[in-house]
Amino acid sequence: MVKFLFFMGMVIFWVIEIVTLFLPFIFVLLAVAFFTLLERKLLGAIMLRKGPNKVGFMGLLQPFSDAGKLFCKELVFPQYSNIVPFIICPGFMLGLSLSFWIFYPFMSLETLFMFGFLQFLVISSMSVYGVMVAGWSSNSKYSLLGSVRSVAQSISYEIPFMLLFFTVVFLGWSFFLQELSIWQEGVMFFGTIYLFGVMEWVVCLLAENNRAPFDFVEGESELVSGFNVEYSGGMFAMIFMSEYSSMMFGSLLTGVLFWGGSEVFFSVVCVFFILFFVWVRGTYPRMRYDKLMKLGWTSFAYIPLVFILFIMIILLI
Repeated sequence: MVKFLFFMGMVIFWVIEIVTLFLPFIFVLLAVAFFTLLERKLLGAIMLRKGPNKVGFMGLLQPFSDAGKLFCKELVFPQYSNIVPFIICPGFMLGLSLSFWIFYPFMSLETLFMFGFLQFLVISSMSVYGVMVAGWSSNSKYSLLGSVRSVAQSISYEIPFMLLFFTVVFLGWSFFLQELSIWQEGVMFFGTIYLFGVMEWVVCLLAENNRAPFDFVEGESELVSGFNVEYSGGMFAMIFMSEYSSMMFGSLLTGVLFWGGSEVFFSVVCVFFILFFVWVRGTYPRMRYDKLMKLGWTSFAYIPLVFILFIMIILLI
């Protein structure tokens, strides 16, 4: 009897541990579902139409209807595709985007990431491989062109992205997200000191996540649908969710880096930037590709370096 009770206690303990481990990721996926609904509602308001309003009260169940439809659809595999990487890539991309959320800067954690910045940079750089292999494994010229364009865009904007990261690290003297947030507990926000850097950061975030007006990966008039043109059903839904999850975490990171201090305040800033990204999509036309690449390799590359040099001169004086 004692052994049975001990065994049941261990089972309950491990069930609670597993549920606690996966619960945040489930909530992130729910947030992604309602984020897509919010985006469709806002885009509908921008275009003077209602948006989804049929499924459930005011269309609140529409994301679950769409998800059910996509995951119940038949998966179509191209005849000449490299089948194993073709199947693995959507799950790999979704797993990477969900792994960002382990760096959420809670004020109390069992596990702390002392170099959360560097880990974030490594994971965000790895997402390029998912896009590249997804386009290559489809064995379609449209998919390959979309993946090549996406990889070139992401690599180009990773350089100013990292420079902006290290500028904030230079201001806070830490790679620890919680410590950078604590640095801003008064009225001194990094966003007020480095306002031009915030604007550059937001543009880089749009380019890194392939969002409008930099959505060249999905340039329908040129590439049909980009690297994911051969994906259907649940695999397309996973790629879709990974993009929105990464964008939500980018908005959260913007709040932490530039307006940290209070968890409530940077959460409000996160919501503001989520709404801002939707507004940008509904307002601005797609930028020309050569202008985007030129912007990433010229102006955006040297502005953070000039700011760091300026701060160093002030500290030396």
